[in-house]
Amino acid sequence: MTILFIILLVLTIILLILKLIFTFAYFYKINSLKKTEIDENKYTIVQPILSGDPRLEDDLIANLKNTTDIKFIWLVDKNDKIAIQPVEKILKNKNYSNRIEVYYLDDVPKGVNPKIFKLEQVVDKIKTEYTIILDDDSVIDRKRLDELSIYEKDKTEWIATGIPFNYNIRGFYSKLISAFINSNSIFSYFSLSFLKENKTINGMFYILRTDILKKYSAFENIKYWLCDDLALATYLLSKDVKIIQSTIFCNVRNTVPSFKRYILLMKRWLLFSNVYMKNAFSIKFLFIILLPALLPTVLLFLSFYLGINYLVIVLNLFIGKVALFYIIRLFIYQGVREEKTAEKSDFIVFSPQTKELLYELLSEFLLPFMLIFTLLTPPVIIWRNKKIRVKDGKIHYEI
Repeated sequence: MTILFIILLVLTIILLILKLIFTFAYFYKINSLKKTEIDENKYTIVQPILSGDPRLEDDLIANLKNTTDIKFIWLVDKNDKIAIQPVEKILKNKNYSNRIEVYYLDDVPKGVNPKIFKLEQVVDKIKTEYTIILDDDSVIDRKRLDELSIYEKDKTEWIATGIPFNYNIRGFYSKLISAFINSNSIFSYFSLSFLKENKTINGMFYILRTDILKKYSAFENIKYWLCDDLALATYLLSKDVKIIQSTIFCNVRNTVPSFKRYILLMKRWLLFSNVYMKNAFSIKFLFIILLPALLPTVLLFLSFYLGINYLVIVLNLFIGKVALFYIIRLFIYQGVREEKTAEKSDFIVFSPQTKELLYELLSEFLLPFMLIFTLLTPPVIIWRNKKIRVKDGKIHYEI
């Protein structure tokens, strides 16, 4: 057992270091490319809007403030009175109303993805060259949006996806979720992109030419899928549309009010990751994503058997991983913070504080138990007050 422990420990450290190197290399490659200011008139941001998050109005306004000429299309359920209130309030502001179109939509048919149902109905309403799909709890970094000037020159068919990171989050469990996102997102997506193994997108924020959406009837073909981001990526890849992982940061301000909601959200994400693994598994994915995620869990439970000295080693591994990832991420985010501070923008990335590091450490310790919980409980999530079984990416309601 001791020899097995040592082998797994060494393998874990090697894989984590490789993941860091690949992440930094990809970011440096993209960040060093010359960018010019984009013409905002070429872009429309389409946002399906749903009530439930107390920061909805703030997030919608933040994107309006961060842009000057980008058009917005907001999609709201006719019966969602709570969501309609902030929308109509914002429409009264003449500084924003001329850039916003609002569509009030009927109830979603059973078995259809609500977000995709909304998006499908307005594709023909988009008049600009490029379309940005953005979740209603996400705030884009306008300065880094100029990275799109690189991709505008690419005449092949592509879809570019943003990278989530969270800041200015309120509440213990919201910060815990943010810690999980911040300590994993760039290292997973950037490292896979460096290895040319990116086979999915971040559903909260992606960009593509509008004619691609129309040409391939993209939303029509994935509307029965629960994991719409993976479904869209898989479908477009089948049409030889390439996926570009951008370094455009997007602040996803999840509000998680309780421990129960934290567990359910983590379980949902882990189940969705399992669907991705079944659809896009590869050797590169195994060594860069799956093993670095699973091996610390194996080592932790193995240390319970071997004794306190081995447990201390694993705890030090967790602390070392969090600290090392923190340093690399701090360098990446620091560049964004300096740009924004110089321009006195509302979109400021604060340097991670010690308490944020503690949240990430706690998240790292909880992850093994979340993995075990997900494996030992039925693959069922609660979505829009309905139970859905997650097995192949499509929507399967529990009876």
